[in-house]
Amino acid sequence: MPWRFSEDVEPYAEAVLPLLRQNPAARTVALTVIDALRAGHRFSDQAMLFGWLEEDGEARGAISHNPPYDLLLSVVPDPAALAAALREAGAAVPGVNGEVETVERFSAAWTDGTGLEAKTWLEMRLFELGTLVPPDPPPPGAARTAAAADLPLAMRWFDAFTEELGLPDRMQEPYVRQTIDAGRLWLWEDGEPGALALRTAAAEGVARVTCVYTPPERRGRRYGGAITAASCADALAREAERVVLFTDADNPAPNAVYERIGFRPVADHRVVRFR
Repeated sequence: MPWRFSEDVEPYAEAVLPLLRQNPAARTVALTVIDALRAGHRFSDQAMLFGWLEEDGEARGAISHNPPYDLLLSVVPDPAALAAALREAGAAVPGVNGEVETVERFSAAWTDGTGLEAKTWLEMRLFELGTLVPPDPPPPGAARTAAAADLPLAMRWFDAFTEELGLPDRMQEPYVRQTIDAGRLWLWEDGEPGALALRTAAAEGVARVTCVYTPPERRGRRYGGAITAASCADALAREAERVVLFTDADNPAPNAVYERIGFRPVADHRVVRFR
C-alpha cells in the first residue's frame, strides 16, 4: 500500500475527502485545512506537503503539513510505514500532531536509529458538543458578534492567546477580518468586552471553536463558558450540525467549563517536536 505525496492540495483532497467524511468530527482539522487552502488561504510561504495511502483505488490514510504547523497525522494505519515513506521522499518533519497512539508509534519509528529526540510539546483533548447547556444563570452582560471596530482589540487578544500557549504563529489580520465579516467571531460584553470566541466555518457539517480567550484581569467571571455557548448556539442555528473544540488536556479548569455546557471528550491528541 504505497503512500503518495504532493505539494498540491487538489489531488490530495480528491483522494482523501471520502475517507475524512467518514468521521468529520474526528477529522475536523484536516477538513478545515482543505477548505481554507481551496479558498486561497496560505499558512506561510513555505512548501506544503500532502500524503495519502491508497489501497484498491481508495484512500486509507491521510496526512498534511502546512508550515509553520506540524505534520498532521489524520489517518495513519501503519505509522512506521509512513515514517519510512517520508524518509524515502526526503521530507522534513519538525513535529507531528495527532491522536496519542498514532503520534507515539510514528515518533518511535521516526527517531529510531537517529540522533533525534521526541519532545512532547502539547497534550490536547478533542471534545464534541452533545446537548448545549448555556450557563444558568448567565454572567452579567451579553454576547454579540464582533464588528470591524473590534479588530484592534481582537488582534491584541489573539496575540496574547498565542503567546500564552506558545503557538507557532500569530493569527493573521486578513483571516480575522474574514471571520468578523462572516459573523464567526463573538464577544461577551459586560460594560466592555470581557471574552471572545472564534470558530471555523462548518466543514462537512462540523464547526470547530478554535479560540476562547478571556484576558487575565477578567477571568473568574464565567465569561468564557458563556461566550463559548453563544458561539455554539449561533453555529448550530446557522450552518453546523455538530460542534467540536480542542483543549489543553493538562488544564482541568477550562475542561470542566466546557463539560458543564455540554461538551464530552472524544480523543486525546499530542503534539511532539523532534530535535
